[in-house]
Amino acid sequence: MVNTQFSSIVTQNFGQLPENEMRISDLFISISRALDMGKIEILDHSSRVAYISLELANYLEFNKKEINKLVLTSLINNIGIMSVEEKRIIKNNFQLNEKFIERQSRNGANLLKKINFLPNIDNIILYSHHKWNGDNFDNVKEKKIPLASRIIFLADRIESLISEEKYILFQVDRILNKIKEKSGEWFDPDLVKAFLKLAKKESFWLNLETKEYNNILEEWGKETQIKINLKNLESLATILAHLIDRISPFTSRHSTGVSTIAAMLTHELGYEELEQRVIRIAGLFHDLGKLIIPAEIIEKEAELTDKEYKIIKQHSYYTYRLLKKIRGLGSMPEWAAFHHERLDGSGYPFRFSSEDINIGSRIMAVSDVFQALTEDRPYRSAFTISKALEIMEEMVENNKIDENIFLTLKQSI
Repeated sequence: MVNTQFSSIVTQNFGQLPENEMRISDLFISISRALDMGKIEILDHSSRVAYISLELANYLEFNKKEINKLVLTSLINNIGIMSVEEKRIIKNNFQLNEKFIERQSRNGANLLKKINFLPNIDNIILYSHHKWNGDNFDNVKEKKIPLASRIIFLADRIESLISEEKYILFQVDRILNKIKEKSGEWFDPDLVKAFLKLAKKESFWLNLETKEYNNILEEWGKETQIKINLKNLESLATILAHLIDRISPFTSRHSTGVSTIAAMLTHELGYEELEQRVIRIAGLFHDLGKLIIPAEIIEKEAELTDKEYKIIKQHSYYTYRLLKKIRGLGSMPEWAAFHHERLDGSGYPFRFSSEDINIGSRIMAVSDVFQALTEDRPYRSAFTISKALEIMEEMVENNKIDENIFLTLKQSI
């Protein structure tokens, strides 16, 4: 019986193609959640920064276009940071090391240079931790720092001062005093004045305490008119694949490899160019949930313990949940996330069997297995192609992966 939780899956079908356009806010909120994964104390850091930025922009009466660009950039402000430890540093420390700031700012800006549907977003990211007085790696100061960058910096540092251990209204005076201390030194004095007025509203703080900011951002997203097409989606997916794969030198080309193989198989199976393109994008996204897995587990040189393997099993679950929040993706969340499901029901994390797994997901599973077997891992060297195919042939015999797709792979390499 097909699992009704995933009733959109068409059994023995390729799956549903994504819509021509998707709402950009959904995508950026999901990316933000992925980037903040790893530790509970940093979960939602970027969403809270985006909420504070949104409230400041509304108070300052920005127009809708300016607000949208500011909030979208706020959501991925820390895209240049990868390790959980660095995420913890930026969340829990008010004062940050200048070399650390320069590295993450330049990394983030370089990653986003090709986002042409949001011009200059890389520039905002580059300056998003710049101090008003010019004590920065490039000495840029005051109003030469983009206004959006100044707002994001203020919002980011406000959020870093909030403790999860105390009721938020008990913290307000301490936070305001710290911000006032840095007015004219770190922060634009006019923005600080605006914040001090905004901060008088208990509702501003209680929205952070109760996580109402998630609903506020969702409502903001419904009103944004910015949508993206498959070309834009692919450019963002490429950036995320780079972020995911750089967690470990052993997986430096894994996502792009899976993506390329999946697109090749889709072509060889006779599907049109559109199907080939969307499965390639799904391949770039397929390990999105790995952002929650500690690097020390991914890079471990010995065999994983049972506990560590259970931690690893989270990643495809989170890939699915993150992508499923983006409306208009069709079956792409399933294609990306079900690469560890097996036809006999022995896979993870949903334990689906053959009737639940569409063709797109089967293609991704075969692509992921082959790519993983033929690349170096910390605990073993890469298998030869012939050895990898031998292992996969045994998987076919044990009803783990699709025989027709495996044979197509075997004939194509």
